[in-house]
Amino acid sequence: MIWKTKSFSAIETITRTGFLVAVTSYILFWLLDALQPGFVSRYFSVHIFLLSAIVFGVWWAAVVDQYTQRPWLESLVALSLGIILAVITWSTSDGLDGYRLLLALMGLFIPSIIYVLIKD
Repeated sequence: MIWKTKSFSAIETITRTGFLVAVTSYILFWLLDALQPGFVSRYFSVHIFLLSAIVFGVWWAAVVDQYTQRPWLESLVALSLGIILAVITWSTSDGLDGYRLLLALMGLFIPSIIYVLIKD
């Protein structure tokens, strides 16, 4: 029926919520620590949230009943990671003058290539 929403099991709801909270907390605390160094890392490591996100993500992937594909979101994530990887590669490859553009272009396209290979 149209108005009936998909029901999730209790363990799937808990693992999904744990993953999303851990990822959101990691990004938020990491940005706060990047804006003002020592603001968060003086008291605890932000990587605790990354570790918990990995644990909850693996657990969520193990208990999910049905995987729904969202190709536009997957393509957006691959494009975003490609742009981030290209910018990081460009900014850290100062000593590789002749290969700098080639490495940045490889960084731009590698996430999209991996996405296409995994999708098939």
